[in-house]
Amino acid sequence: MLPRALLLLAVLLTAVLLTAGCSSSRGGAADSGAQSAPQVGEAADAGPADEVGAADQGAAAGTLGSDAVQATAREVVTTGSATVVADDPVGAAARIATLTERAGGRVEQREESRGTDDSPATAHLTLRLPADAINQTIDALRGIGDVSDVSIQKEDVTATGRDLDARIAALQASTARLTELMAQAANTKDLLAVENELASRQADLDALGAQRADLSDRVAMSTLDVYVAADESAIAQLAPPPAGFRGGLSAGWDALTTFGRAVAVAAGAVLPWLVAAVAVAALGRGVVAGARRVRRSRPDEAGTTPAEP
Repeated sequence: MLPRALLLLAVLLTAVLLTAGCSSSRGGAADSGAQSAPQVGEAADAGPADEVGAADQGAAAGTLGSDAVQATAREVVTTGSATVVADDPVGAAARIATLTERAGGRVEQREESRGTDDSPATAHLTLRLPADAINQTIDALRGIGDVSDVSIQKEDVTATGRDLDARIAALQASTARLTELMAQAANTKDLLAVENELASRQADLDALGAQRADLSDRVAMSTLDVYVAADESAIAQLAPPPAGFRGGLSAGWDALTTFGRAVAVAAGAVLPWLVAAVAVAALGRGVVAGARRVRRSRPDEAGTTPAEP
Protein backbone atom coordinates (compact mmCIF):
# COMPACT_ATOMS: atom_id res chain seq x y z
CA MET A 1 0.00 0.00 0.00
CA LEU A 2 2.76 2.35 0.88
CA PRO A 3 4.57 2.14 -2.46
CA ARG A 4 1.32 2.78 -4.27
CA ALA A 5 0.69 5.84 -2.09
CA LEU A 6 4.19 7.14 -2.76
CA LEU A 7 3.71 6.56 -6.46
CA LEU A 8 0.41 8.45 -6.41
CA LEU A 9 2.05 11.31 -4.51
CA ALA A 10 4.85 11.46 -7.02
CA VAL A 11 2.36 11.62 -9.90
CA LEU A 12 0.43 14.41 -8.20
CA LEU A 13 3.64 16.34 -7.53
CA THR A 14 4.72 15.98 -11.13
CA ALA A 15 1.32 17.22 -12.30
CA VAL A 16 1.57 20.25 -10.02
CA LEU A 17 5.06 21.06 -11.30
CA LEU A 18 3.93 20.73 -14.90
CA THR A 19 0.97 23.02 -14.25
CA ALA A 20 3.22 25.61 -12.61
CA GLY A 21 5.64 25.40 -15.52
CA CYS A 22 2.88 25.97 -18.06
CA SER A 23 1.55 28.88 -16.05
CA SER A 24 4.99 30.46 -15.82
CA SER A 25 5.56 29.96 -19.52
CA ARG A 26 2.21 31.54 -20.29
CA GLY A 27 3.02 34.41 -17.92
CA GLY A 28 6.38 34.86 -19.59
CA ALA A 29 4.69 34.94 -22.99
CA ALA A 30 2.19 37.45 -21.66
CA ASP A 31 5.01 39.49 -20.19
CA SER A 32 6.89 39.37 -23.44
CA GLY A 33 3.72 40.35 -25.21
CA ALA A 34 3.21 43.15 -22.73
CA GLN A 35 6.73 44.28 -23.27
CA SER A 36 6.39 44.04 -27.02
CA ALA A 37 3.12 45.95 -26.99
CA PRO A 38 4.66 49.18 -25.83
CA GLN A 39 7.28 48.78 -28.52
CA VAL A 40 4.54 48.52 -31.07
CA GLY A 41 2.86 51.46 -29.42
CA GLU A 42 6.11 53.33 -29.49
CA ALA A 43 6.43 52.49 -33.13
CA ALA A 44 2.90 53.68 -33.66
CA ASP A 45 3.61 56.83 -31.67
CA ALA A 46 6.82 57.36 -33.62
CA GLY A 47 4.87 57.44 -36.86
CA PRO A 48 3.53 61.01 -36.48
CA ALA A 49 6.92 62.13 -35.16
CA ASP A 50 8.53 60.71 -38.24
CA GLU A 51 5.93 62.46 -40.33
CA VAL A 52 6.71 65.72 -38.53
CA GLY A 53 10.42 65.09 -39.07
CA ALA A 54 9.74 64.38 -42.71
CA ALA A 55 7.68 67.55 -42.88
CA ASP A 56 10.53 69.48 -41.24
CA GLN A 57 12.95 67.99 -43.72
CA GLY A 58 10.62 68.95 -46.52
CA ALA A 59 10.34 72.47 -45.13
CA ALA A 60 14.12 72.61 -44.80
CA ALA A 61 14.44 71.40 -48.35
CA GLY A 62 11.94 74.04 -49.40
CA THR A 63 13.93 76.69 -47.54
CA LEU A 64 17.11 75.53 -49.17
CA GLY A 65 15.31 75.61 -52.48
CA SER A 66 14.12 79.17 -51.87
CA ASP A 67 17.64 80.14 -50.82
CA ALA A 68 18.93 78.62 -54.03
CA VAL A 69 16.35 80.61 -55.98
CA GLN A 70 17.37 83.78 -54.15
CA ALA A 71 21.03 82.97 -54.80
CA THR A 72 20.35 82.76 -58.51
CA ALA A 73 18.34 86.02 -58.48
CA ARG A 74 21.38 88.23 -58.04
CA GLU A 75 21.20 92.02 -58.31
CA VAL A 76 24.00 93.43 -60.44
CA VAL A 77 24.68 97.04 -61.40
CA THR A 78 26.30 97.35 -64.82
CA THR A 79 28.19 100.46 -65.92
CA GLY A 80 30.43 101.03 -68.90
CA SER A 81 31.90 103.40 -71.43
CA ALA A 82 32.66 103.36 -75.14
CA THR A 83 34.47 105.70 -77.51
CA VAL A 84 33.36 106.14 -81.11
CA VAL A 85 35.29 107.84 -83.91
CA ALA A 86 32.93 109.24 -86.56
CA ASP A 87 33.30 111.87 -89.28
CA ASP A 88 30.22 113.74 -88.04
CA PRO A 89 30.10 113.44 -84.20
CA VAL A 90 26.92 115.49 -83.90
CA GLY A 91 25.07 113.38 -86.45
CA ALA A 92 26.43 110.22 -84.84
CA ALA A 93 25.11 111.42 -81.48
CA ALA A 94 21.63 111.80 -82.97
CA ARG A 95 21.78 108.25 -84.35
CA ILE A 96 22.95 106.91 -80.99
CA ALA A 97 20.02 108.63 -79.26
CA THR A 98 17.58 107.02 -81.71
CA LEU A 99 19.26 103.64 -81.21
CA THR A 100 18.93 103.99 -77.45
CA GLU A 101 15.21 104.76 -77.61
CA ARG A 102 14.60 101.76 -79.85
CA ALA A 103 16.38 99.53 -77.31
CA GLY A 104 13.97 100.67 -74.60
CA GLY A 105 16.38 103.08 -72.93
CA ARG A 106 16.73 106.80 -72.60
CA VAL A 107 19.38 109.51 -72.98
CA GLU A 108 20.09 110.91 -69.53
CA GLN A 109 22.71 113.45 -70.58
CA ARG A 110 23.80 114.80 -73.96
CA GLU A 111 26.57 117.28 -74.76
CA GLU A 112 27.60 118.33 -78.27
CA SER A 113 30.28 120.65 -79.62
CA ARG A 114 30.25 121.71 -83.27
CA GLY A 115 33.96 122.33 -83.19
CA THR A 116 36.14 125.24 -84.29
CA ASP A 117 39.30 125.71 -86.28
CA ASP A 118 41.35 124.85 -83.21
CA SER A 119 39.25 121.97 -81.80
CA PRO A 120 37.31 119.22 -83.61
CA ALA A 121 33.64 118.45 -83.08
CA THR A 122 32.81 116.17 -80.14
CA ALA A 123 29.79 114.67 -78.40
CA HIS A 124 29.16 112.92 -75.11
CA LEU A 125 26.04 110.92 -74.23
CA THR A 126 25.08 109.18 -70.98
CA LEU A 127 22.71 106.35 -71.85
CA ARG A 128 20.42 104.35 -69.55
CA LEU A 129 19.74 100.98 -71.12
CA PRO A 130 17.99 97.79 -69.99
CA ALA A 131 20.54 95.50 -68.37
CA ASP A 132 20.09 92.85 -71.05
CA ALA A 133 20.48 95.31 -73.94
CA ILE A 134 23.85 96.91 -73.22
CA ASN A 135 25.90 94.40 -75.22
CA GLN A 136 23.58 94.65 -78.22
CA THR A 137 23.82 98.44 -78.06
CA ILE A 138 27.61 98.36 -78.03
CA ASP A 139 27.54 96.06 -81.06
CA ALA A 140 25.16 98.46 -82.81
CA LEU A 141 27.58 101.34 -82.20
CA ARG A 142 30.00 99.68 -84.59
CA GLY A 143 27.60 100.49 -87.39
CA ILE A 144 27.77 104.20 -86.53
CA GLY A 145 31.53 104.62 -86.28
CA ASP A 146 34.79 103.03 -85.27
CA VAL A 147 34.46 101.81 -81.67
CA SER A 148 37.98 102.20 -80.31
CA ASP A 149 37.60 101.46 -76.58
CA VAL A 150 34.96 99.60 -74.57
CA SER A 151 34.90 99.17 -70.80
CA ILE A 152 32.21 97.30 -68.80
CA GLN A 153 32.05 96.98 -65.01
CA LYS A 154 29.62 94.85 -62.98
CA GLU A 155 28.95 95.28 -59.25
CA ASP A 156 26.97 92.74 -57.23
CA VAL A 157 24.64 94.66 -54.89
CA THR A 158 22.50 91.71 -53.76
CA ALA A 159 23.55 92.06 -50.12
CA THR A 160 22.79 95.77 -50.15
CA GLY A 161 19.36 95.17 -51.64
CA ARG A 162 18.46 92.50 -49.10
CA ASP A 163 19.64 94.69 -46.23
CA LEU A 164 17.46 97.54 -47.47
CA ASP A 165 14.48 95.19 -47.85
CA ALA A 166 14.90 93.90 -44.29
CA ARG A 167 15.18 97.40 -42.84
CA ILE A 168 12.16 98.59 -44.82
CA ALA A 169 10.09 95.61 -43.61
CA ALA A 170 11.09 96.27 -40.00
CA LEU A 171 10.19 99.95 -40.27
CA GLN A 172 6.88 99.13 -41.92
CA ALA A 173 5.98 96.80 -39.05
CA SER A 174 7.07 99.41 -36.51
CA THR A 175 5.07 102.11 -38.27
CA ALA A 176 1.96 99.93 -38.30
CA ARG A 177 2.36 99.25 -34.58
CA LEU A 178 2.80 102.94 -33.81
CA THR A 179 -0.33 103.69 -35.82
CA GLU A 180 -2.27 101.25 -33.62
CA LEU A 181 -0.80 102.81 -30.47
CA MET A 182 -1.76 106.27 -31.67
CA ALA A 183 -5.36 105.12 -32.02
CA GLN A 184 -5.22 103.77 -28.44
CA ALA A 185 -3.59 106.83 -26.88
CA ALA A 186 -5.33 107.76 -23.64
CA ASN A 187 -4.25 111.40 -23.39
CA THR A 188 -2.75 114.20 -25.45
CA LYS A 189 0.78 113.68 -24.11
CA ASP A 190 0.88 110.06 -25.20
CA LEU A 191 -0.68 110.99 -28.53
CA LEU A 192 1.99 113.63 -29.23
CA ALA A 193 4.79 111.27 -28.24
CA VAL A 194 3.50 108.55 -30.55
CA GLU A 195 2.99 111.04 -33.39
CA ASN A 196 6.57 112.33 -33.07
CA GLU A 197 7.97 108.80 -33.08
CA LEU A 198 5.74 107.86 -36.00
CA ALA A 199 6.90 110.88 -38.00
CA SER A 200 10.54 109.95 -37.34
CA ARG A 201 9.99 106.34 -38.39
CA GLN A 202 8.07 107.43 -41.48
CA ALA A 203 10.90 109.75 -42.52
CA ASP A 204 13.40 106.92 -42.17
CA LEU A 205 11.08 104.65 -44.14
CA ASP A 206 10.77 107.18 -46.95
CA ALA A 207 14.55 107.60 -47.10
CA LEU A 208 15.13 103.85 -47.27
CA GLY A 209 12.42 103.52 -49.88
CA ALA A 210 14.14 106.13 -52.03
CA GLN A 211 17.48 104.31 -51.68
CA ARG A 212 15.86 101.01 -52.64
CA ALA A 213 14.14 102.57 -55.64
CA ASP A 214 17.42 104.09 -56.83
CA LEU A 215 19.24 100.76 -56.40
CA SER A 216 16.51 98.88 -58.25
CA ASP A 217 16.65 101.43 -61.07
CA ARG A 218 20.43 101.08 -61.39
CA VAL A 219 20.05 97.29 -61.46
CA ALA A 220 17.30 97.36 -64.09
CA MET A 221 18.84 100.13 -66.23
CA SER A 222 22.56 100.03 -66.99
CA THR A 223 24.58 103.21 -67.50
CA LEU A 224 26.74 103.61 -70.61
CA ASP A 225 28.85 106.71 -71.37
CA VAL A 226 29.53 107.15 -75.08
CA TYR A 227 32.21 109.59 -76.27
CA VAL A 228 32.14 110.56 -79.95
CA ALA A 229 34.79 112.58 -81.79
CA ALA A 230 36.18 113.03 -85.28
CA ASP A 231 39.65 111.68 -84.48
CA GLU A 232 41.57 109.75 -81.84
CA SER A 233 43.28 112.81 -80.35
CA ALA A 234 39.94 114.43 -79.57
CA ILE A 235 38.74 111.15 -78.04
CA ALA A 236 41.77 111.13 -75.74
CA GLN A 237 40.89 114.60 -74.50
CA LEU A 238 37.17 113.89 -74.21
CA ALA A 239 37.14 110.49 -72.51
CA PRO A 240 38.15 110.09 -68.86
CA PRO A 241 41.64 108.72 -68.13
CA PRO A 242 42.00 104.95 -67.76
CA ALA A 243 42.07 103.39 -64.31
CA GLY A 244 45.02 101.77 -62.57
CA PHE A 245 48.70 102.66 -62.86
CA ARG A 246 48.29 103.96 -66.38
CA GLY A 247 45.48 106.24 -65.29
CA GLY A 248 47.45 107.51 -62.31
CA LEU A 249 50.51 108.17 -64.48
CA SER A 250 48.40 110.02 -67.02
CA ALA A 251 46.67 112.06 -64.32
CA GLY A 252 50.02 112.93 -62.72
CA TRP A 253 51.52 114.02 -66.04
CA ASP A 254 48.48 116.13 -66.82
CA ALA A 255 48.69 117.74 -63.39
CA LEU A 256 52.40 118.45 -63.88
CA THR A 257 51.89 120.03 -67.29
CA THR A 258 48.97 122.07 -65.96
CA PHE A 259 51.12 123.29 -63.06
CA GLY A 260 53.93 124.17 -65.48
CA ARG A 261 51.57 126.17 -67.66
CA ALA A 262 50.20 127.96 -64.59
CA VAL A 263 53.73 128.83 -63.42
CA ALA A 264 54.61 130.12 -66.89
CA VAL A 265 51.49 132.28 -67.00
CA ALA A 266 52.20 133.62 -63.53
CA ALA A 267 55.82 134.38 -64.43
CA GLY A 268 54.73 136.17 -67.60
CA ALA A 269 52.24 138.23 -65.62
CA VAL A 270 54.79 139.18 -62.92
CA LEU A 271 57.77 139.84 -65.19
CA PRO A 272 56.71 143.32 -66.45
CA TRP A 273 56.03 144.45 -62.90
CA LEU A 274 59.37 143.07 -61.79
CA VAL A 275 61.21 144.99 -64.55
CA ALA A 276 59.38 148.17 -63.61
CA ALA A 277 60.21 147.67 -59.94
CA VAL A 278 63.91 147.16 -60.74
CA ALA A 279 63.93 150.28 -62.88
CA VAL A 280 62.27 152.36 -60.15
CA ALA A 281 64.69 151.00 -57.56
CA ALA A 282 67.68 151.85 -59.76
CA LEU A 283 66.34 155.34 -60.38
CA GLY A 284 65.81 155.85 -56.66
CA ARG A 285 69.34 154.73 -55.86
CA GLY A 286 70.67 157.13 -58.49
CA VAL A 287 68.75 160.05 -57.03
CA VAL A 288 69.95 159.26 -53.52
CA ALA A 289 73.58 158.95 -54.67
CA GLY A 290 73.37 162.29 -56.52
CA ALA A 291 71.98 164.03 -53.48
CA ARG A 292 74.83 162.72 -51.35
CA ARG A 293 77.40 163.99 -53.82
CA VAL A 294 75.84 167.44 -53.88
CA ARG A 295 75.79 167.54 -50.09
CA ARG A 296 79.48 166.62 -49.86
CA SER A 297 80.52 169.26 -52.38
CA ARG A 298 78.92 172.13 -50.35
CA PRO A 299 81.18 173.98 -47.73
CA ASP A 300 80.56 173.18 -44.15
CA GLU A 301 78.70 176.32 -43.15
CA ALA A 302 78.57 175.38 -39.50
CA GLY A 303 82.29 174.53 -39.17
CA THR A 304 83.96 177.51 -41.08
CA THR A 305 84.23 181.20 -39.98
CA PRO A 306 85.60 184.17 -41.99
CA ALA A 307 89.31 185.07 -41.23
CA GLU A 308 90.07 188.34 -39.27
CA PRO A 309 92.31 190.96 -40.92
